[in-house]
Amino acid sequence: MEEPVVNEREARHAWELMEEGALIPARWFKRQAFASIFFDAGSVSIPEAERLVISTAEEAAQYVIDPVLREKLHKLIAEETAHSRVHDAYNAYLARKGYPVAKYEKEFAGWARWLNTRFSLMTRLAICATVEHFTACISRQILDTGIFEGEDVDERMDRVWTWHALEELDHRAIAFDLYTEMGGTYARRFWSALIGSFLFMYIHNRCFLAFLRKKKLLRRWSAWKIGLPFLFGKNGIYRHFIPDWWKFFHPRFHPSLIPIRNVLKKQLRHYHIESELIGYFSQAAR
Repeated sequence: MEEPVVNEREARHAWELMEEGALIPARWFKRQAFASIFFDAGSVSIPEAERLVISTAEEAAQYVIDPVLREKLHKLIAEETAHSRVHDAYNAYLARKGYPVAKYEKEFAGWARWLNTRFSLMTRLAICATVEHFTACISRQILDTGIFEGEDVDERMDRVWTWHALEELDHRAIAFDLYTEMGGTYARRFWSALIGSFLFMYIHNRCFLAFLRKKKLLRRWSAWKIGLPFLFGKNGIYRHFIPDWWKFFHPRFHPSLIPIRNVLKKQLRHYHIESELIGYFSQAAR
């Protein structure tokens, strides 16, 4: 039986945690500080990245004639808007926990302004397609490995990240198809992907290391002893991410060519639960 991300069991458990006044623990992911901080840091750049995709898609929409693609663009904008709302709340929660969120949000916003002012619409579309591919690669891992499932992961954070992953995979090809429909070339896609990839990794890892430093884990070998396998081990995040990322540079690449196994059969069904997810971060942090 298919189990949607908004299924009653998960929703009920998350609500019970809220009713009990249970705060989201710092080590919400399998009681591991390193991995929890990795995902927390990943949230910080999301609102500005989503707003870049939204503004670029809105600018490009005036050139789209195909009604099917126009409808897909509306879905992309709606879903990315929801993501930015949820992760704005997530980031405010992280700021209350003492992380240097404002510094990196400002830095990310500066990079977004630079992209908007220095590059053409076509190049920005190619960069947005790259960013969408990055998030789809991570989202694929979330669904194919069921990484957020289990009693040792806070149910609320499971719902936030799984919902986000499902929506990213739902619209993973739209920015790419828009770029192609508008006549985007492989050469522009190639070098734009290099720019987008560099910025994505640079921004995330700067924030991630800063968060580790804040928690005095940056120079602690015990944290890296667990963290390195999490990133580069047999089932590591980056170990699986890199081969999928590299496929973007193939001349005949299309996002739909990367299969999604979705081992737990999570389904989106387009329930609009962003208000519920935002509510998870309304409690004071501990």
